[in-house]
Amino acid sequence: MSREKDQFSGPDADLLAKLQTLVAYSATTTVATRLGIAAGDNTALGGAVTTFATAQGALSNKNNVTKTMNQTRDTARDAAVVLARKFAPKWYYNNQPPATASDILNAALEPHSDVRTVHEGATIELPHMAVESVTGHKFDITVADSVGSEAKPVNIVFIRVRYFVITTGLTPPADPADFCKMRDYSKHPIILTLPAEQAGLPIAIAACYVDAQGNEGGFTVPITVNIT
Repeated sequence: MSREKDQFSGPDADLLAKLQTLVAYSATTTVATRLGIAAGDNTALGGAVTTFATAQGALSNKNNVTKTMNQTRDTARDAAVVLARKFAPKWYYNNQPPATASDILNAALEPHSDVRTVHEGATIELPHMAVESVTGHKFDITVADSVGSEAKPVNIVFIRVRYFVITTGLTPPADPADFCKMRDYSKHPIILTLPAEQAGLPIAIAACYVDAQGNEGGFTVPITVNIT
């Protein structure tokens, strides 16, 4: 079983609407002043989201869509998501003064969970990962613990796979935690399926364990392979 868990994952149209709401609310003078949001951060996120919106809008006429246009949209989307994933914690979740529950809702963000377990604070181990290319632009991914078991360790809820499709002129971020795309799996088999139009492109893949509090453990060394 797999699912998209991160609030900046999901269908492109929904993601764009979420990001545009985040930008618009954060740019409101009273909000930016009260939360102390840096103008430079607002400008950077707004510019990235505008580029994403332009690229997404160019795909509205499906009869004229090309592989290059899809790649341009994907690149713009991923750049916007990288900024949003840093922007939201910095200015809405971890900042002082803190954002209110209404701020988070109005910015189209998800509220923090208050769920805790007796295992809170436990160390998350670094897993081992193997990747096998499967016909049909798919990858069979195996994630195991230090003794080679594919069962999740105690307090681990998900196996998180982050990945970065490498288009012309781009290189993956040094830290896999900044890879824009991710999927969570509760158990094996872990099958990552990519769009057919991305066949032939390289992809960097890394994995980590995620505990019951949503904390990511260390990531495996990324493996770069071609999408077939």
